Amino acid sequence: MIIASANRLNQTSEYYFSRKLKEVRALAAAGKPIINMGIGSPDLAPPPHVIKALTSSLVDGPAHQYQSYNPTETPAPGIDGNQRFNNTVGHNSNGNADS
Repeated sequence: MIIASANRLNQTSEYYFSRKLKEVRALAAAGKPIINMGIGSPDLAPPPHVIKALTSSLVDGPAHQYQSYNPTETPAPGIDGNQRFNNTVGHNSNGNADS
């Protein structure tokens, strides 16, 4: 028994970036200036400072928490949630955390 090919295979065409690269090469061959706005090379490791930043972010406590879906529940940068919501639970009258 021979299985027929799916009809959707008749709609496949050349890969978009393959076509685009041919177009870019033709422009370059015609002497047009080309600025490569590529996002980098996946074959090369990131620079050491990027690896260090990524590694340190993995141990940041809040990095693994879900983000609030309600903007009113997310404290503004630099504002303590207790200050923003006038909450004194767990704090003494001086505003310091209870020991």
